[in-house]
Amino acid sequence: MTQRETDDPPESARLETGRAAAGGASAPGCVLDASAVLALLFGEPGAEAVADLIANGAAVSAVNLSEVATVLVHRELDVDGIIQVLVQQVAVEAFTDADALSAASLHPAGAKFGLSLADRACIALARRLGSNAATADQAWSGLDVGVEITMIRSR
Repeated sequence: MTQRETDDPPESARLETGRAAAGGASAPGCVLDASAVLALLFGEPGAEAVADLIANGAAVSAVNLSEVATVLVHRELDVDGIIQVLVQQVAVEAFTDADALSAASLHPAGAKFGLSLADRACIALARRLGSNAATADQAWSGLDVGVEITMIRSR
């Protein structure tokens, strides 16, 4: 992620509150990694792709939501306000014991790609929900973990 001139997300990158809340009976089309959410919030390359993914139904692991909130805290932004809008549009999924075991099983394959616990939590959730995982992290492009990886920006 690149540092912007200002730490405030541009108005155009803010989530729209008029969109329908994510969730419901069907599985989301994708699970967002923190890097994808942050790209949207800060108007980085790939933001439009993330907005489209959210419009089609998306989820985020509580672990990745914590990563996003941490960046917002670090930048001294309105964490509660921004997260409140986000969770109206993206289903937040708990990190379950099954997700914990799935994330642990990804460690051997993910180690050479530098996957963090949060990265593995995103992929584990995508596995559980039968969804794609969306990220801005180019290192994921070579992963073979039984989940389709959606890159939100081109190289």
